[in-house]
Amino acid sequence: MDLLPAAGSRLGRRSFLAGATGLIAAGLAACSGGGQGAGPDGPSGPGFPVSVPNRFGTAEIDRAPERVVSLGITDHDVLLALGIIPAGLTKWGPWSSGVGPWAQRRLDGQRPEVLGTEVNVESIIALAPDVVTAVQSALTQEQYNRLESFGPVVAQPPESIDYGVDWRVQAETIGRAVGKRAEAERLIADTQGKIDRTRRESPQLDGKTHVVVRTDSAGTYAAYSKKDARTVLLEQLGMRLSPSIADLDDEGKFNVKISKEQVGLLDADVVVVTTAQPTDVEAVRNDELLMNLPAARRGSLVLLDDYDLTMALGSATVSSIPFVLDRLTPKLVEAAR
Repeated sequence: MDLLPAAGSRLGRRSFLAGATGLIAAGLAACSGGGQGAGPDGPSGPGFPVSVPNRFGTAEIDRAPERVVSLGITDHDVLLALGIIPAGLTKWGPWSSGVGPWAQRRLDGQRPEVLGTEVNVESIIALAPDVVTAVQSALTQEQYNRLESFGPVVAQPPESIDYGVDWRVQAETIGRAVGKRAEAERLIADTQGKIDRTRRESPQLDGKTHVVVRTDSAGTYAAYSKKDARTVLLEQLGMRLSPSIADLDDEGKFNVKISKEQVGLLDADVVVVTTAQPTDVEAVRNDELLMNLPAARRGSLVLLDDYDLTMALGSATVSSIPFVLDRLTPKLVEAAR
């Protein structure tokens, strides 16, 4: 039985919950843990109402949200850095809390509901959110319409690609939605300052070409495109995406598939290899195609065997970027010598 109204219906979230007994029970259970007010100014703090445009429409937020559900895979990084513990968040990475070690302490012992990677509208609505953030997501128009029937949804920004929103845009968008725009701007400035200092201290990276590739024990390869967060971060450090990957038609995607016959396209001054699973590392070490790249033979291939670092690099948020810079930069500098 479908408990949800048609996409065009504007049935109130509270009314819906009042009429759906089973769903209300789930919502009450979820409300017992996680979630906190958006700020000391109370539910109608300054800066509201606010309109936040997105790919599918505009989120009209009348009051500072008290309960936020983080649907974007890394949106919780921004919310936690802003002092907001979401009522629920999408599982990201291998951690039971769904939160990486760079942000874990900000949970302050609370346990938000961990949502699956597939969008389950009923589960989200059961958490009774005032706002849903889906900035770093692949939310569809249909999913947006169903969720938006119950309250504002801050979906992917206009002109962005799925999972490819610039970290600064992500932070600014979420900060505006929750009434913490000034705090978000400070976070952006602090993170950008860390990037700039790292670049100044690492002149060995200036102008070096790079490729970041994701692989697994089966030997499938995907190189991250110019639109991906990993590429954007390395280019902010002075590196540039290898033309062999930059010139490929990525059709607006964040990565491009590379066949075994094309493995030579993965070569660059510095090659960073990430794995789909932590257990793939040993198999990748024995991958003759990768290990015979010129970069590998001269010691310029960086295989990330720290899965926390792999996930932090893929997250590329105001919270994870400092974590990445501290741990990855020495490896890049060594590889670039």
